[in-house]
Formats: sequence, C-alpha cells, structure tokens
Amino acid sequence: MSPRSRGRRGDRRRPSDTRRARRREDGRAGRPTGPHTPGPGADAAFGQVGGPGAGAAGGPGEGPSGHPAAEFADEVLAATPQLTALTSPLQAEGFVSSVIGTWWQLPSQAFGPTLVAEARRAGDAGAVALLHGLAALAEPRVAALARAALDGLDGLTSGDGQDTPAWAGSLGSAKVERCLAVTEDLGDNTQYILVCAYPDEEPHALVVLVDHNLGGIAKDLWATDRAADLEAQAQSTVAADPDLTLTEIDPADAKIRLGEAFAATDEAVEPPLGESFRDLRAVLLSRLRTLPDGGSVPEPPPWPDARRAALVEDFAASPEAAELSPADAAGARAFAKELVDFGCEYDGGQPLRVSPVKLEGFLLGWLPRTGLLDRRYVDAVPSVLQAWVRYAGRRNGLSTTSVDGVLAAVRAFVPRFAETYDDPSAWGPARTAVESLLADLDPDQDNADEVFERRMFALDRVPAPGFDVTDDDAVANLVADDLRAGSGDSEDAEYSEDAESLEDAEPTAREVAARTAVVRHLWFDDPSEVWATARRLLDAGYARADVLAALAFALAEAAAEGDAKSVDAVRLRAALDALPGSWKPSRPESPQP
Repeated sequence: MSPRSRGRRGDRRRPSDTRRARRREDGRAGRPTGPHTPGPGADAAFGQVGGPGAGAAGGPGEGPSGHPAAEFADEVLAATPQLTALTSPLQAEGFVSSVIGTWWQLPSQAFGPTLVAEARRAGDAGAVALLHGLAALAEPRVAALARAALDGLDGLTSGDGQDTPAWAGSLGSAKVERCLAVTEDLGDNTQYILVCAYPDEEPHALVVLVDHNLGGIAKDLWATDRAADLEAQAQSTVAADPDLTLTEIDPADAKIRLGEAFAATDEAVEPPLGESFRDLRAVLLSRLRTLPDGGSVPEPPPWPDARRAALVEDFAASPEAAELSPADAAGARAFAKELVDFGCEYDGGQPLRVSPVKLEGFLLGWLPRTGLLDRRYVDAVPSVLQAWVRYAGRRNGLSTTSVDGVLAAVRAFVPRFAETYDDPSAWGPARTAVESLLADLDPDQDNADEVFERRMFALDRVPAPGFDVTDDDAVANLVADDLRAGSGDSEDAEYSEDAESLEDAEPTAREVAARTAVVRHLWFDDPSEVWATARRLLDAGYARADVLAALAFALAEAAAEGDAKSVDAVRLRAALDALPGSWKPSRPESPQP
C-alpha cells in the first residue's frame, strides 16, 4: 500500500454506494417536462440483443419545462386522445410509463397525486384510460390513489359517447413467461430478456442491460412486440460467438437480480442511462412485481486479507510475472494488491475479472483519484498490468481471442497512466489533502510511510490542502480542536469526577502552546528522539493523548528559562529518556502497561 494512501481507503466509492444527490425544490427546478408520447408502433421499434434499434419518441429532456404539478397534469390530459388511439395494451403501458418517468427521481411528491386528482375530475375516456395505466404501473402510493379514483368514477365513459379502450382493463395483466440472460466472458454486462404476454395476446419482450462496471446498475431498457424474433436472434448471436452464453434463469431469481439492479440505478448519481430507460422503467417494474418471491442469488465468496494476500503471492510466483524485468517485478506485488482490493470491494468480489472497461476505469480513474499506488512503481505498471491480464485470463479460462482483445485495449490506454496519475485535476479531495501534507518530502531520502504516520499522530487528521505548519494560527486552531475532541481519550479521563465535562472543556492557551510545540517537533522530526519516544510510549500501551501530554512535559523541562521556544537539546534528550516515570499526570496513578 502506498504510504500516501494511508487513511484514504474510506474515500473509495462506487456509484451504488453514494446516495443520489437531491435536487432543490424551490418552485423553479425539479419539474417534469411534460408527457413523452410514443409514436405509433413505438413498442416494436426497440431493437435487438446488443442495444436498442431506436428509442421512444420524446426523451426526458424534450418539451416545455418549469410547469407546476397542475399545469403538468393539464398537459398530460390534453395528450390522452393519443393514448386512447393506441391499439394495444403494450403501447398504452409505454405511454403511461413515459408519463411516470417524467417525475422519477425528482424530489417533489406532488406530480402523481395531482395527476390522479385532475384525471378523476376530468372523468372522460382518456382520463379513465390514464387512471387504469397509473393503477397498473405507478409506485404503490399513486397506484392506490388511481384505483380509488376509478372506484369513484364507477365506470364513467367520456362525454362524447366513446367508450374507454378495450385494452384498459388489460393494463398490468401481462405475465412473465420466461427469463433469459445473455452473459459475456469478460463480465462487463448482462442482458436480461423477459418474455411476457397479456391474456390472449402474442408475447412481447423487455430487455434490460445491467452494467457491472458501474456498480451493477440497470443502464438501458427497451421493448419489442416480436418476442419470438428476438429470442431467435439471441440464440443465433450466441451460437456464433463462443464468448457469449444464453441461459434461462428462474423467475424468482430474476426478480432479485433485476430488483437489485434497478435499486442500484436509483442510488446512482447521474447514471448514464439509455434513451428509453426512463420511459419504460415503470413497465419493467410492473412485470417484476408479477414474479414469484423466494428466489436466491449466490453471494460472492468473502475475500479476507489473508486470501487477498495469497492471490497476490500466487501472481508474483506465476509464469506470467516471471517474465517481468527485475525493475518491474519490484512493483508487481504493490500494483496487484491494489487491483485485487479494488476487484474484491468494488467489482462484486471478482479480483480476477479483467476487461478493457474495468481496467481503464481502475487505471485512469480510481488509482489517480486515490493515489493508492506508491509513485516509485508507476513506471512498472504497463508491464505488470499486461502480465496480470495474461495471468487472470489463464485462471479464468478466457479464450485467446478475449485475452488478446484485452491486451490490445490495455496497450492503447496504459501510456496515459503516468501523466494522469500525477495530474492534480484527477485527484480526489482526500489525495489532494495527503499530497499537500507530504509536499515537502524528498522521495530519494525520506520514508513517506514513516513521515505520514508521524504527522498523522501529531495532528490526528489530514489537514486541508495548503496547510502550512509554520502558520502559528493554523496549527493552534488544529491543536485546539484536537484537545477538545480528544480530552476523553486520555487515561486521565476515567479518574475524573465529571468525565463529560472534560469533553467540552475549552483548552487553555498554555495547553495549546505546549501541544503546538510537540506538533512542530514531530512534524519536522527534530530531534528524532521525540518521535522515537512517542513510539516507545505507544508500544508500552499509553493512549495518544497521554503520550502527547508526556512529550509536552519533557519539552517544558528542557525549555530555557523564560523562553518556551528555546529548548536545550541535551536536557531534552534526558527528559525524554526519563519518560514516563518523570511525568506526573493529573490522576492518582500512571497507566500500567
């Protein structure tokens, strides 16, 4: 592990681990853009395995924006003649689903209930058809309101005598007949095909693309009313490509897998979604609700530290690593460790999975952001990564074609790694702060790991970028915060009659000055006996707060008369050697190590 990475592993994040950013709801932003009406036959225009052939007409960004909920409802109701003109329940569900998609992920909860209320008030054929669709496809709260509105209307028809479309009662009645999955050997994506049918209707299909490089989100979604043609095409495509596999999966298992994928999309921050995803999301979720419960999806095996270390050692001893030059071999373990940790923690417990997308994201995104790799190993990365691809390919049984394809991609992007790794614009906030903390290091003489540990002990935090240890006020502020936060950490606290009062006690100017002096000696390791004594006391079992207090005591003993900043080196060494026995804490007894 890079010394500059210590304390930064908490900065690791993936999209599915970060809560969705909430948009402001202030009357000017976060409103739907109006209904997205599919064109005639739009349900049949969605493609084939491998990607949508065409998107639904009207995307989430089209139409006038800034409408309040009531105006939005008026706009939707004005478009319902297009809904009643549709000829199949699948087309109608696509229309209603696109309406629901306009308020998905917006903070306001008013759009669905307002639309239901306005539709009930209108009571015409289009409004009734819309209510049927909302009852079948909307989230539970809005669906319940729509059902209640339909009950209140009691089967009313439109004022012009036109009956509600015959398919209105079929909305939400489609059942999933079987679930198929197309997987690839590199594991970037899985395409799920749900073959569905309404009663007495030809089957249709919904296809979901799950992206495993983006935390397993459902990334794209499309539909076709020609399910048989889609299945035949999938079978033909898989038969012609040995790196693809088509399997039928248990519907209950599919419910879990796709439920997790859509939940991951909901959690992701601005995920890159296909153009028809938002419009068809409600349709797909309605199909999932019809699937049986009781499924199970195997959890990835655990990867404790010992198992990770064993994998790193296996790579280091492999024939692939044996081909590395001595200079590159020195960095093989360090780089492999970071790649293994990344795969275990952020790729579903798959440290050996290799693909161009995963490796490029790791190399040009993750590593520069976190700075986890020691800089001295950066030049070894091109050779080590290619050796790792060959090693992982052999372990995973990948075809020669797949391995060669990954290697070709690696050779294309790996030359950019060294420059990107050193580019501050690619660094995350935590790395920026740590690099600032270690900015004065001489890489040829200083042990960065030891310096980082020593300075973190002195401050107990990574200071903000640009921190200047020679700035008296800046150091004093950090020291005061540390004293306030850490007063209860000292062994002294348990002997206090009112331990809670220690946590809120304001440190005195004398305490801040004494601790500030300790911080400076530790920061510059001058003299080195200060840090050596701190390590000795820590090893003996003393708490950090007590060690710092003891060091402050020793510095005071060695200070020149009337000048706290002038310390006699000989007297300081003697005072440090006398610790802990010479130090008299404010409690009855010293801690017994």
